[in-house]
Amino acid sequence: MQLMSDALAVTGSRHGVIFEPLQHRGRLLRFSRFDEAPEFGLRAGLRIGDREVIFPLAPLRNAEPFALLDQRATPATWSLKGVDARSGLVVTLLVAVPFRPRDADFSTAPVLIFDLSVRTLGGHFRWTPKVTPPEKFDLFLEIEGGPFQQEARAGALDLTFQATRTLPDSKDGSSRRPVHQQVPQRDRLTAVQGKREGQRFRLATTPVGAEKQSLRVAWSTWSAPALTIRDVPSPFRYTKNFPSLAAVSRWAKSHAADVLHQAEAFAKEAAAPAGGAAMDHLLAHTLHSWLVNTWWTLQPDGSDWFSVWEGNCYFHSTVDVEFTQAPFYLLWWPELLGLEIDQWTDYAKPAEGLLGSSGRDAAFLSHDVGWGCSVGTQYYPHEMEIEETANWILLLHAHAARTGQRKRVRRHAITLARFTRFLLAADTDGDGIPDRGVANTIDDGSPAIQYGTQQTYLAVKTLAALTAAATMLDETRQPELAAQSRRACKKIARKISVSGWAGDHFTVLLEKSGRLKDPWTGKLKDFEKIPGWDAPHIYTANTLPILDLAGLKIPLDESRLRKDLHVATARCLRAYGCTHTDFQREDLDRLETAATDGLAGAAQNPGWISMNMLRDLAALKRGIDFTHLAQRYWDWQVLTNTQGTTLFHETFGGNHLHYYPRGVAIWGLFGCLGSKPESKNPKKPSQR
Repeated sequence: MQLMSDALAVTGSRHGVIFEPLQHRGRLLRFSRFDEAPEFGLRAGLRIGDREVIFPLAPLRNAEPFALLDQRATPATWSLKGVDARSGLVVTLLVAVPFRPRDADFSTAPVLIFDLSVRTLGGHFRWTPKVTPPEKFDLFLEIEGGPFQQEARAGALDLTFQATRTLPDSKDGSSRRPVHQQVPQRDRLTAVQGKREGQRFRLATTPVGAEKQSLRVAWSTWSAPALTIRDVPSPFRYTKNFPSLAAVSRWAKSHAADVLHQAEAFAKEAAAPAGGAAMDHLLAHTLHSWLVNTWWTLQPDGSDWFSVWEGNCYFHSTVDVEFTQAPFYLLWWPELLGLEIDQWTDYAKPAEGLLGSSGRDAAFLSHDVGWGCSVGTQYYPHEMEIEETANWILLLHAHAARTGQRKRVRRHAITLARFTRFLLAADTDGDGIPDRGVANTIDDGSPAIQYGTQQTYLAVKTLAALTAAATMLDETRQPELAAQSRRACKKIARKISVSGWAGDHFTVLLEKSGRLKDPWTGKLKDFEKIPGWDAPHIYTANTLPILDLAGLKIPLDESRLRKDLHVATARCLRAYGCTHTDFQREDLDRLETAATDGLAGAAQNPGWISMNMLRDLAALKRGIDFTHLAQRYWDWQVLTNTQGTTLFHETFGGNHLHYYPRGVAIWGLFGCLGSKPESKNPKKPSQR
C-alpha cells in the first residue's frame, strides 16, 4: 500500500502515535487537540557496519532510505516494510496496541508494542544483482527530538515531558475557546527483546535463517487524571489495574507477545466479508480513527465513564455521531454503548422552554456532554432536539434487543416517558411528525435537509423511535403513553406514504412550502417552494441499520424503499461517494445559510462518508449490494492522508470533519452478512 498518514492508540487511555511517513516524523497522541500533537522522530531500521537504513519516521540525516516501502494496517496494528536491495534484507516495523473487544482490562492497558523484524529477500530485487546477506548487522530503534527528556534505567529509558491538556474557557457551554494546561508525564520504553544502549534499543543479529529475529520494545505510560467530569478529576480506567508506571511496564514486558498474537487473531476475525481490499483498509483505518478519540475513565463512585471525541470538533459523546457508530458497538462491544446510554440521561433538558406548557413533563436530549478535556454540559452552538432524543430511544431499544439485557430499559423508564412525550408534543399540527426542534446533524446541508420542518429523514426516525418506545413503554407498564405513540406512528406512516413519494424516490421534505428557522442565525424565512424539497437524498434509510440489528420493523413500504435506494444512490453519486441530496446549491447567498466556527458551511456538493456507509448497510439487508462503493470511500481517505494528516476524513465537498470516529459504522457490515461470530466473554490475562 502507498505511504500515508495513520495513527494507532490504546482504547480510552490517551496513549498513541500519529505516523506521518511522508513528513518523516511521528507525533505523540495524548490529551491535546490533534493539530497540536507534538512532533518527534522515531528512528528505526537496519545498521550494517557504518551504514544505516531507516524508515521515514525521522529525518534521514546520514542514513539511507529503503529502496522500497510497503505500508500495511490491520485493526490493531500499523506497519512499514522496507526492502534494502544492497543487503538483500527485508525489515518490518510493526506497531500494535492491546485490543480485544469486550475485554476492558486488556484493551485499556496503556502500552504500545514496537516489533522490528528482519528476513532475507530470497531472490533479486528487481534487476539488481543477487547479494549475500551480511553476516552481522543490527536492528535498532530510538526516539529523538520532540518534547522528551530521556533518563536511562536498567533495560529501559524514561521519557519525561509536559503534555498539553485542552479545556474550554467557559463551564456553561457558552464558549469553547481553548485554554491550555500542562500536565507532567513520565513514559517508559522497555526492552522486551534486545537491549538498551544509551538512547538506542538494539538487537545484534547473525545471518538470517528460518527463525524470525525481532527487536521488541514496549512504550508504556501512566498518568494522573486529565479529564474532568463536572469539575471533578476522572482517573483513567487502567489505574484500576495498574497503580504505577512500573506496573504497566512489567505487564508490557510479560504480555508483549500476547498483544501481538491478539492483534493477529483479531485481524483474521475482522477480515472483510465483502468489498475486497478497500473494505479491509476501511475497517482498519476507521477503527484507528475511533481509537484516537476514545476516553475511558472512572467516576467518583468508581464506575466506568466512556466517551468519544467527535474528531477535530472535540465534543464528547455526540449523540448523533455515536448513533452512527452504533452498528460497531452493537456487534462488537455493546457494553460501551450501554455506558453512554446511561450517561446521556444526565443531560436531558426540560422541554417547556421550547414547547411552553405542552412540554410539561417532557424532556429532550443534548447534542453532546462536553468539549476538550471537560465534561459537564453541551458545547455545540445549537440543539438538535428531535434527532438526539429519538436517537437515544432507538439506542436503548437496540441495546436491549441485541444483548437481551432488559434492566436498563426498566431503569430508564421515567426518562423514556419524558423523551416520548417530547416527540409527541413537538408535533403541533397533528400529523404525528414533529415540527419543533427539527435542526439536525447535517450541518453543511441545504436548509431543506438541515432544518426543514417536514423532513423525511426525521419523520422516519421519529416513526422508528415511537415504534421502539411503544414496546418499551408496554414493558415498563405505561400503556397509555404506548397507545399514544402507536397512534402517532400510524399518522406518520400515512404522511410519508401520501406526501413523501415522488414516483421513484422519497423527497427531502413532505411539504414543499413552509417556514424555516435557521438554527445558526435564529432567522425565520417563509418559502412558497423550499429549494431542494423534492430532491433525491440518502437519508431515508439512515435509521434502518439500527432497526435491522434490533429486529424492529416499521411501516415503511419496502418496495418503495428499495427503489429509492437505487435511484437516490445513482442521482447523488460523485467521485468519492454520495452527496446529501441531488439538490444543486447554485445560489448560496439566496438561501441565507450561515457558517459558524467551521462546524457548518456553505458547500456546493457536500457529502459524508459514514452516511453513505449506513445507507449501504440498509441496502445490503434488502438485497442491494453497494459494497463496491467502498473503493470510492477508501480513495478519499488516501487522497486526504497523502496530502496531509486527517485520518478518517468524513466529509468531502467543502466541510472538514477529520480525525473522525464515525467511520466505524462500516463495521456493521458483519451484521448484514451474518459473518460475525457470537460474542464471547474473553479470557482476561493477568494485569500484573
